[in-house]
Amino acid sequence: MDLKKLYTELVRRNVFRAIVAYLAVAWVLIQIATTLLPIFDAPAYLLEGFIYLLAIGLVFWTGFSWIYDLTPEGIQKTPEAYDTIATRKLNSRRLNAVIGGAGIVAILVLLAGSFWAGSRWSTEKALAYNSGYRLAVLPFEDRSDNAEFSYLKEGLAEDVISTLSNNSALSVISSRSTFKFKNADKPIEQINSDLNADIILIGSYAVNNENADIKIEVIDAKSNEILNYTSISGGLDQMSDVVNRIGENVYRTLKISDNERNNNDHNKKQDVNIEAYKYNAMGKSAMHHHTGQKLEDITRYFQAAIDLDSTYVDPYIGMAEAFIFEVNRGYISPTEGAQMAKKYALKAEKLNPGTGEISGILGIIYCLNYDFKNAIPYFDKSLERSPNFNLTYLWYPSVLEILGDFDKAEALQKKAGILDPLNDFNDIFRARNYIFQGRLLKAEEVIDTKLAIEPDHVQFLWLKAVLLIEKKLYDEAYEVLLKRNFGLETNFIAGYVFTRIGQEDRAKVVLNNMLVVSEKRFVPPSQIAIVLCGLKQYDQALEQLEEAFLVHDQWIGWIKHTSMADPIKDNPRYISLMNELRWE
Repeated sequence: MDLKKLYTELVRRNVFRAIVAYLAVAWVLIQIATTLLPIFDAPAYLLEGFIYLLAIGLVFWTGFSWIYDLTPEGIQKTPEAYDTIATRKLNSRRLNAVIGGAGIVAILVLLAGSFWAGSRWSTEKALAYNSGYRLAVLPFEDRSDNAEFSYLKEGLAEDVISTLSNNSALSVISSRSTFKFKNADKPIEQINSDLNADIILIGSYAVNNENADIKIEVIDAKSNEILNYTSISGGLDQMSDVVNRIGENVYRTLKISDNERNNNDHNKKQDVNIEAYKYNAMGKSAMHHHTGQKLEDITRYFQAAIDLDSTYVDPYIGMAEAFIFEVNRGYISPTEGAQMAKKYALKAEKLNPGTGEISGILGIIYCLNYDFKNAIPYFDKSLERSPNFNLTYLWYPSVLEILGDFDKAEALQKKAGILDPLNDFNDIFRARNYIFQGRLLKAEEVIDTKLAIEPDHVQFLWLKAVLLIEKKLYDEAYEVLLKRNFGLETNFIAGYVFTRIGQEDRAKVVLNNMLVVSEKRFVPPSQIAIVLCGLKQYDQALEQLEEAFLVHDQWIGWIKHTSMADPIKDNPRYISLMNELRWE
């Protein structure tokens, strides 16, 4: 074969230009597909298949450009009459126009993509408050002979976490995840695997004559290398100073400079009554290890600490969190919880103004009072001052979902997953976010991933049923609820599903049970409204929504986003309510 002659013929027939034009157009199409397909939650194999298809098309296009030509009559098999220099020049100009046009479009696509990605990057950068170490503080080991000081196991660790959480150069993993390793004899490798931590802080203490001798190890979780070992001593009434010294030791070990730290005085040196410190630590432990304790069983510890030392900030914060926690558990109404939480949060703010924790709590209180827009500045301040405060990451996304900013909510939820990796509710809230947006495939991916690991997970089975309801697959939703096999006779989702599969009598039992329970403790009226919508009792459903508005029921957000309430969304009473909430 004469390669030189072949090359000349390829040039003469504009085959090379045709290939370049094809590649230019294909590149533009791939960029557009890369941008648009994720928006519709298209699976990854669609983009891969599209690229393979374009690659195969290139082979056919090359052969096509050899055999066919552009003629005044259109694309035809190259006839001798038009196989002239003038025709070839005309074809070259046309192909050059295609290449040039594709290039211009490519530049526009790149600019648009860069602008879009840049805006997302700036948002994610603003939310990714650190790019440094993921640090886990484990419960301390008690090496004292006296069990009286066992409260320091978690108390010291909680205080160290609180101190380090104010640093934007660290992702400090929440105690809700790290305390799962209390009394667990697991190697560092296993802990690292579960928490995905870069640095692990392990401590022990021994108390003698009200003086604590504390040993600290800062460990590289990847290599299991001890980066620093130190001993810090101090009186039990000087624990805030001891905790700050532990924090300073971590900063030195990790070479975190002063200008990388947040300048706040949350953990300013404060001598604390020994007994007050003890009761505060016991209150945190009771709230953390909630196994059905009543609110008074948790708050009595914080109140005892306050009674002993009225200038001690932490128990006021603990009291505020306890009432918010009680709202989360559904035992008191949001209005009641907000009123009590505000009482203690404002006292904490007066003692130590402007801290990230208190700002986050005040933001939550605004949420509980249905003042969502005014909650945002407090949450932003909380993230600025205490970039690892877990409660802000739990509540702020819900506000953003209500206000329609789903992307920012998702970014915060992903950050919450880093800070509290063993808390399943982070994935539950993220899946809920996708459901609210109608991105059901994405929600299903999150839910099914968890159920593949833990098929009997109660909350994810419940959420799977919600997802199937939104897909109008009511029989499948019922089968999933049967697997859950827990609390079906008082669950509003089960009640709604019963109405969709022709079991209205069971739905009425659920409704009646919910009403009976509501006489003893708080039951969100929005949940009752969902069952009433299924039973087509729309006036009663609207009455429940109006009641939900009065008690600031946080579940009312489901009403806005779920198709279960669609039959009442055109009703003037519903529209008026949404307008009053400023959601519409």
